[in-house]
Amino acid sequence: MAVESPAAGFERRTKRRLSQTKASVCVSGEEDEDEEEEEEVKEKIEALQRIIPGGTALGVDALFEEIAGYIMSLQCHIKTIKVLTSFLQRLDKQDMKFGG
Repeated sequence: MAVESPAAGFERRTKRRLSQTKASVCVSGEEDEDEEEEEEVKEKIEALQRIIPGGTALGVDALFEEIAGYIMSLQCHIKTIKVLTSFLQRLDKQDMKFGG
């Protein structure tokens, strides 16, 4: 029994959802809008793949996991910078207080 990667499962589920969506859209006569939306999503994913280092080699789910990790890392950097800034501001105030 072959082990399937999570990316393959995600892509299969996505294709199934898209085919179901297309079937319902065809009935309502809004196929062009759906195709435009799908193309727009593909373009955005490709843009994200270009931004993230090694992103072009990643599937959609791995790409989103990488982006989530990157965002968390940036948030940690922001918190660190805020703490350091606050610390340095307090040091400056103490130096001024003691005439330094």
